[in-house]
Amino acid sequence: MTTKTTSKPRPSKAGRLQATSEKSVALTLKVDGQTYVRLNTLRAKQRRTTQDILTEALKVYLSHARA
Repeated sequence: MTTKTTSKPRPSKAGRLQATSEKSVALTLKVDGQTYVRLNTLRAKQRRTTQDILTEALKVYLSHARA
């Protein structure tokens, strides 16, 4: 006897984006060498992680862009 499994309906794309907003996701950013050195110098001086610096900068940018 076979049993039929039913899958849960997937949320819409907007629903999936909303559901993942609470969870961190990976993002790759390529920068030129000079920007990389400047960012790492700032990171060392402020004793912060690169992720913290970029997250803060991105939030400020998105607020100004009203996105």
